[in-house]
Amino acid sequence: MRTDIVKLLTSAAIGIALFAIYFLFLNSFLNVVNLSNLSETESIILCTQIIRVIIIFVVGLKYQIQPIIPIIVFSFEALLIPPLLVLIVFTNAPFYAIFMGVILTAWFGATAVVLEPYAIYVFARNLIRDASIIGVLAIASFELISVLFLSSLLSSVTQPVQGLTGLGTLIITQIRGEVGSGGVPNPAQDLVTTTALLLFFVGLLFYMAMGNYSLGSKLKVPGIIVVSLVGTILAFLWIAFAAVREPDIFVSLSAPAIILTLIIWGSARGK
Repeated sequence: MRTDIVKLLTSAAIGIALFAIYFLFLNSFLNVVNLSNLSETESIILCTQIIRVIIIFVVGLKYQIQPIIPIIVFSFEALLIPPLLVLIVFTNAPFYAIFMGVILTAWFGATAVVLEPYAIYVFARNLIRDASIIGVLAIASFELISVLFLSSLLSSVTQPVQGLTGLGTLIITQIRGEVGSGGVPNPAQDLVTTTALLLFFVGLLFYMAMGNYSLGSKLKVPGIIVVSLVGTILAFLWIAFAAVREPDIFVSLSAPAIILTLIIWGSARGK
């Protein structure tokens, strides 16, 4: 019973932390992105994405959905790319190339806005169930990177972004620029992001230390929490020190992330 309560509380804390960072992006999206002149293609993609999320959410409350089904449902626009490529090759008409670009960029923009909160909900929901630690760490890292990327995406925009295609183009440009420069900028140091990151990591720590039926460790639970909490504090101190001198998040976070993962894994799991 205690383990179930710990899983419920820690999954709620982790979900709230991710949603808090996502809402920073949503606030910037509503203020920066111009949605008054959406094209018919953009409107259809946005509306159908919302409808698809609602349907999958409602059906998932009653039935167990195979992971491949949401992937196919939410990636339907990507299935249009192969036939459009064939039409481009055989007709050489610029219309199909332009149409493919609009679909891709609008799909990127709509997915960032609509699909991310559903992905956070699914991740937090699955934490309550029996999940492997490796899977939790992998998906947690992906979700955290996603919301941090989105929260900083529109922070430096000085002019209004035109519709979902503009947002999708900005996402692609930002990813290409960060990959090309070999690094990702550190997340914003505002109060919401800092508090959310602290809540996320502490919630994840308690989840891995106390949210499992069998720890497989020689340490008792208080000892596990102390060791892991000390590791978390040291990691945050390292991040605060390194971020001032090294703007590349891969460099400033790689060492503490690896050390913290090993500390939590070794003390909480004993494997």
